[in-house]
Amino acid sequence: EAVVSTQSTGKEQKPGKGVPSLKKVHEREVVKVTDQAEIIKCLTFCCFGEKLVTVGEDKAISIWEFPSLVRRWRITQHLSEVTQVTAHSMGEPEVVTATRGSECIIWDVETGLQKQQLKYSGGIQGAKYRYRNIRYGASGDTFYAVIVPIAWSNKTSSSHLVKYDTTTGTWIVIKEQAIRGEPLAELVISSDESFVATSSSNGHVYIFDAHSLGLRRRVFEAHGLFVTGLAFTSSHTDTQYKLLSVSADRECKVHNPHIADPIRFLKAAVVFLLFIGLIYLLFCLLSSSGLLPHIDDFDEDPLHEHHEHSHHGEL
Repeated sequence: EAVVSTQSTGKEQKPGKGVPSLKKVHEREVVKVTDQAEIIKCLTFCCFGEKLVTVGEDKAISIWEFPSLVRRWRITQHLSEVTQVTAHSMGEPEVVTATRGSECIIWDVETGLQKQQLKYSGGIQGAKYRYRNIRYGASGDTFYAVIVPIAWSNKTSSSHLVKYDTTTGTWIVIKEQAIRGEPLAELVISSDESFVATSSSNGHVYIFDAHSLGLRRRVFEAHGLFVTGLAFTSSHTDTQYKLLSVSADRECKVHNPHIADPIRFLKAAVVFLLFIGLIYLLFCLLSSSGLLPHIDDFDEDPLHEHHEHSHHGEL
């Protein structure tokens, strides 16, 4: 038996040891699936909650009617362990699964058939990559993936944040951002699809512009250990998004994606000052070589000189 959801019975509990001090605490009734032999690794709801998709240790995915929990399909086409499953954000009968191998497959929930298999062709030639994390965009017209090498090398390997266009018959890559030397893991998209955030096993947090995948902010060593979860939230008053990150270091931190990385502005300022300095040195060099008038030549007023000549002529 495997637990797949919970429902409230409305039964009150009295506050006591191990019970939160709330006015009403509801006991939960566990809904169990008896037709699931393997342990469930991950799951997701789709079709506006009418379908439930579960993934077991046996590499198979099961599609259930909900809440009746009648299984419609059991798909056993994966070659390696399934690590991720995500559903279409606008309720279309479509889910995507990713495995520890290089598989990333799009499934039709209504028929249980494979629609397409994504294959990453970027990165280092000859290297094998896997889809470590996957998410649909808010509209369902885009799809994001964190792609990493199966065999990681600290010297040459890079993680890739990839954005797909899902409106075409065959999904195509429209944007890509590489992060060198950082094995990325988590992935989250804001509800209005303005920001994309990911994290590394070194505790760094990255925030990107969702449209261009340009890096807005890198929070270096946001956590002392690897990040285990990311989530966007927004204020009810000013709709300013905040990014929450949690880690194995038992800390939860808040990041503001609206503030760009100050280091990037500092680098831009340094480059601008160096450019101005280079122009000044070039001007001085040309002036000293006689190719340009010396800067002291501009101190004399030609009108003043003309008046002096006229005055001497009259004398």
